[in-house]
Amino acid sequence: MTDRLRLRTWRDDEVDRITSARTNQATAHFLPFIPQPFTAEDARFWLKDMAEQAAAGLRFNWCLADLTSDVALGNLTLFNLRDGEGEIGYWLHPEAQGRGLTAEAVRGVARWFFAPSPEGFGSRRLVIRTAATNLAARRTAEAAGFRHVDTEREAFALQTGGPDDRVTYELLAPHP
Repeated sequence: MTDRLRLRTWRDDEVDRITSARTNQATAHFLPFIPQPFTAEDARFWLKDMAEQAAAGLRFNWCLADLTSDVALGNLTLFNLRDGEGEIGYWLHPEAQGRGLTAEAVRGVARWFFAPSPEGFGSRRLVIRTAATNLAARRTAEAAGFRHVDTEREAFALQTGGPDDRVTYELLAPHP
C-alpha cells in the first residue's frame, strides 16, 4: 500500500478495464508485443498467464488500485528475478496518467523488494528498461529514484517507426 494506492491482484471482473488500458496508442507504440486491439479474450489470457507465472515464482504482478474507490488504475510487474536482481515494468490506464501514481507504486515495491526476508524479498538491484523516446516511463523511473545507467543503440523494438534506443535505469538497495 502507498499513500494513494492499494497494490493487489487483478480480478476477473476487471477485464474491460484491462482491455481499455492496453488498447491505446502509447501502449501499442511502446509495447509492440501487446496485440492490438487488445480484446477481452487477450485480457483473460493475460490474467491467467500472470497468475501462473506468479505461482511459479517467475514474476509478481500488481493492480494499482485507487485506495478509496478500488478502481484499477494500472499495472506493475516485477520480473527477470535472478541473483538478487529484478526488473520492473508498468503501464497505466490513460485516465490515471500524469499524477505520479506509478512512481509511488514503484517506490513501494522497491522498498519491499529490498527489505530483508521475511518482510521483503531481500534483493539488491532493480532495473527499469524502456524506449529512449518513452518520456513518461523515463520520468517515472527518475521520480521513483532510479538513475540512468546505460543506453543501448537501436535495441528497443517499437510498433511503428523502427527501433529505438533502449535506456536502462537502476536502483540499488540501501546500504546499512
